[in-house]
Amino acid sequence: MWEGNIFNTAVTTACAAGCGILLGIFASNMHKKYVMKSIPSNDKISEEAVFSDFVQGDLKLVLVVQNGLKMGKGKIAAQCAHASVAAYQNCSIKNPSLLKEWLKSGQRKVVLKVDSEEALMEIAATARRAGLNFNLVCDAGRTQIPSGSRTVLAVGPDLEQNIDKVTGHLKLL
Repeated sequence: MWEGNIFNTAVTTACAAGCGILLGIFASNMHKKYVMKSIPSNDKISEEAVFSDFVQGDLKLVLVVQNGLKMGKGKIAAQCAHASVAAYQNCSIKNPSLLKEWLKSGQRKVVLKVDSEEALMEIAATARRAGLNFNLVCDAGRTQIPSGSRTVLAVGPDLEQNIDKVTGHLKLL
């Protein structure tokens, strides 16, 4: 009986190691297939440069956090991620050429704050009137805040001067 447990442990460990190796190979291949495809092979550019904070451009995405909800840092990060993905999806449909330029310019993002839902909704209304891409995130209410709470507004991506007309008066989070 003791020998069976050692054998089972050895087999389980070997299987887990094998799965880990295969998963690593798969992830590496997917990375090369999808991420590295966007980097021309003849350019002398590092993979890190694609996501560099040093890349500057005239395009940006602004995330406006409803700070009156007193969300934790992790909650804010998750809500900003939801808003960023929604903005990306929306822009890919409405203005794919603008999205492509934003991606090439380093995907600049700025996180600002407002103190109330009313202020957040006013920014959304102003963005709509300005013809800007915008997305409002409403929380499901499973963790820190009530269901339906409006947490983050994404404005853009778009030209910096267009977005600044709507959000330029707000403070950084």
